[in-house]
Amino acid sequence: MNIVALSGGKDSTALALMMPAAQLVFTDTGYEFPELYAQLDQIENITGREIHRITPGEPLPEYIMRSKFLPGHGARFCTRMYKIQAMNKWLKTIDNPTLCIGLRADEPAAERVGNQTAGLSIRYPLREIGFTIYDVTRLCLEHDLLPRYPVYMARGGCTGCFYKRKAEVKAMAQLCPDILSDLQQIEEIVQDRRGRFAFMFPNIGMSIKQVFAQPTLFNIKQLYSDALDTSDYGKACGLFCGR
Repeated sequence: MNIVALSGGKDSTALALMMPAAQLVFTDTGYEFPELYAQLDQIENITGREIHRITPGEPLPEYIMRSKFLPGHGARFCTRMYKIQAMNKWLKTIDNPTLCIGLRADEPAAERVGNQTAGLSIRYPLREIGFTIYDVTRLCLEHDLLPRYPVYMARGGCTGCFYKRKAEVKAMAQLCPDILSDLQQIEEIVQDRRGRFAFMFPNIGMSIKQVFAQPTLFNIKQLYSDALDTSDYGKACGLFCGR
């Protein structure tokens, strides 16, 4: 039985479209953005297929707060526990499963490898047929399923992904401050008395509280003031191109 590991990104979505008879499976960390869940719902609505959602007993944010330990570059337990191990545990309940992973032909094989669990039958169908980023984008567009995620989701689907860059976290402060405020609470809960502050986003070199204290790059209302003025649709949008 073919199992498509669905992340909600364009590559795994294209893989799901290529394999209409496969079972679609999403491992839910409980740490995802609302936009990701909306994309999964859209896939179900358009394809008429059900996505099996694996939900570990304890969501990742609760585990982080209980253990007082943030995932990071040297301790990527989030992927291991909530993606790989969660998927492997579920696969044991399936007869003769083959896990299909959406890695493209134009991605370096040495850098991008999927689940490496010994004894697990794994395929990379996009690589088998030579699908590149152009091909997966075209296929998703044909089915109106190309993900259009906000800029702050560029580094992974999880809200607290440690790969995020400073620009992405600052965008969260502007565009989804409620989510970032929740992450700030988690970041502050996991601190201990050793005096060294553990950053949720180590790439930016500051705490979330400090991010909120940074001056904003722009004012949302001012930026879109022309677009909100319905009296003259000929005005520029006010963003970057000036059209």
